[in-house]
Amino acid sequence: MMGPLRGEDGSIEYIFVAVYDVTETVNSEQKLMEMNTRDALTGIHNRRSMEICLGEEIERAKRYGHPLSMIMFDIDYFKKVNDTYGHQCGDFILQQIATTIEKNIRIEDTLARYGGEEFCCLLPEISIESVIMLAERFRKKISRHTFHYQDMIIAITISLGVSTLNEETTTAEMLLRKADAALYAAKNAGRNRVVV
Repeated sequence: MMGPLRGEDGSIEYIFVAVYDVTETVNSEQKLMEMNTRDALTGIHNRRSMEICLGEEIERAKRYGHPLSMIMFDIDYFKKVNDTYGHQCGDFILQQIATTIEKNIRIEDTLARYGGEEFCCLLPEISIESVIMLAERFRKKISRHTFHYQDMIIAITISLGVSTLNEETTTAEMLLRKADAALYAAKNAGRNRVVV
């Protein structure tokens, strides 16, 4: 803020300048924005943030004719992990899986916790063949990973469903629905596998 300081005769004698430090306000606003877009437990995108990214990526893919695919996956027998080892162990497993998968994707990809033990990975500008190979890499990384919780070693596997934007799959809802259907097909086929 800035303004004049007038003398008794009304003439301007001084100019005042008020400076406010907004660093704390900006930091608070950034934290609030992050809370709206990030999953509190894993630190990756939350469902709301992923759905916004998905809408933007669908528009971009259609506009430029570029590929867009999605991998949806969840942890096999996760309820058993929670029941056997406790919810803190379940939380630890979710965090470890998020970290492991996040290390294996590109900056332009979006990894999100979609709900519970279910995750989505949005993959723009990559062929469906490469997405299938990536999904298989995710599956192998998790199944070969040794999860150490306190003094226990826990084996974890994931099931994955892959969908891609094409002539039959043209909307965000369809892409999600087909990835979800493929995920459940992977579970019904015996788990620890990728279905397209």
